[in-house]
This record gives sequence, C-alpha cells and structure tokens, in this order.
Amino acid sequence: MKFDVFKSCRKYGISAWECPQFLFLLMGALIIAAIVIADAVARRFVDPSIVPLIVLVVAAVLFAINYIIVSSFERVAGSSKSKSEFIKIMSHRLRTPLSGIKWQLSLVLDSKVNLSEDKMSEFLSEINAQNEEMIKMVNDLLEVSRIEDRSLTLTPSNFSLKELLDEILNTNNARVSAPDNLPNVFADKIRIKNILLHLIDNAIRYSGDKEKVEIALEEIPGGYIRCSVSDKGIGISKEDAKKIFTKFFYKEDAAAYKTGGTGVGLYIAKNIIDKSGGEIGFSAIKDKGATFWFTLPLSSQ
Repeated sequence: MKFDVFKSCRKYGISAWECPQFLFLLMGALIIAAIVIADAVARRFVDPSIVPLIVLVVAAVLFAINYIIVSSFERVAGSSKSKSEFIKIMSHRLRTPLSGIKWQLSLVLDSKVNLSEDKMSEFLSEINAQNEEMIKMVNDLLEVSRIEDRSLTLTPSNFSLKELLDEILNTNNARVSAPDNLPNVFADKIRIKNILLHLIDNAIRYSGDKEKVEIALEEIPGGYIRCSVSDKGIGISKEDAKKIFTKFFYKEDAAAYKTGGTGVGLYIAKNIIDKSGGEIGFSAIKDKGATFWFTLPLSSQ
C-alpha cells in the first residue's frame, strides 16, 4: 500500500503532504484515534447506553470532513497536473513556428544568400502562416481567460449555418447535407465559425486524406438547428470520453495525427454553445470514428 500511495503522488508531481491518497490514509488514522478517544471520554462522563450513538456521530462528522478535504486536494492535484501538461504542450507548439520563422527570416535577411523572387515569396507566405498559427493559439488562451473570469461576451446575430459552411469549406474532404430553406440561427457568427473550423479540422486530421467528413444540418423540435460533424477516424476511448470537454485535455495519440491542438478547443466550444442557449455533445467508438454535434436556437425573425 505504501508503494502504491507514493507512486500515485509522484504521478501528480506533488509532495506526500499535498497528495490526496496519502492524506486519505492520514485522515483515516486520525479518525480512528478520534473515535477511540471519543469512546473513552463518553464512557467516563455520560450514560453508557448512548456511547455508541456519540461515537457514531463523531465518526460520521469526521468521515464527511475527510471526504471534503481529500476531494478538494484531488481536484487541485489533477488541475495542477493538467496545467503542467498544457504548459509543456503550448511551449512545444509555440517553439515550432517560432523556430521556423527565425530560420526563414535569417535566410531572407542574409545578404550572402541570393534568393529568387519565387523563393522569397514562398518563405514570406510560410512565415505568415506560422504567424497566423501563433495568433490563433494566443486567441484561444485569451478566450479561456474570458471564460474563467466570466467576462465572455457574445455578439449574437441572425445567420444561416448552411451559408457559413459554404464560406469556410475549401476542401474536398468534407461533404455537407442540409434541407432546403433551413431557418437561420441566432448566435455569435464569428465564434460559431471558429467552432466549425475546429470540429472540421479535427475530423479531417483524424480521418486521413482518403475518408470523407460528413457534415449534416437539420431542424429539430424545440426551435433548434442541429449541426453534426462525423468522421471515420480513430474514435475516442471510454477513458478520454469522460474528459473530452475539460480544459487542458489533450489526447495522448493526437501527436501522431499532427493535430497541433492546444487542448482547449472543445472546452471553449462547450462554453460558447452553452452560453448561446444550445447544447454540444458527441458519440464515438474507439477505432470506428466519432460524431460531434451542437445545437443553436432558431432566429426569432
């Protein structure tokens, strides 16, 4: 038991005094000691017939306090571990475009290197793309900050989801199905556009070049439009499914598919959809693919 407890503490990267498992054992020992003392005191000063009741009440209170303390520490430890992993991922993600920009700018500025006009244009285009990638990462972090500070402000308007999809789809890997005369929705168009881009990009990356991503729009009862993005990729394991919309979550096998994610995209999407009056969810089977969906309220106009 001792080995398992300290192994778990090392997994969180924290000391024993901050580790939930160690604290649970410690509090258990203190509870036993408190019960023994309460029993001894009660037998001496009160009617012996109510001693068991007093001991039971003391034990219940101590167990409740123990549960609250350990649960709080476990949440803190889990959050600390997630943040550490997030910082590590972000550092890697930012270092890659920064290194590319530095290397390409060095070539452009080096007077000893004679670059053709086409090559110069190619380098500048790549620098611009890498810069856009870093801007997106920073914007994601700012969005997370707004959500945590409860200062996220949406600017809803009436627009067509079908027309929005037509605007952003510039790939042959996606196919849209939608009925004619689909009503408009009422939401923040720019943020919904970012959510669609995130879901579609993930679906394409995990599916591979040979598979089509299916996007479906439909009106559902209750005054909502439902949008679903389906792929035939690697799916989602049961363990990952529990954490898919949590902050800083990053699939361990994501690196193999070059998703380039920051671990906050779905967390941001859920908060925006919830604040828009809709719902977001998914269905998935490991190695069989996944479908992410969200709903938005219909426009009143």
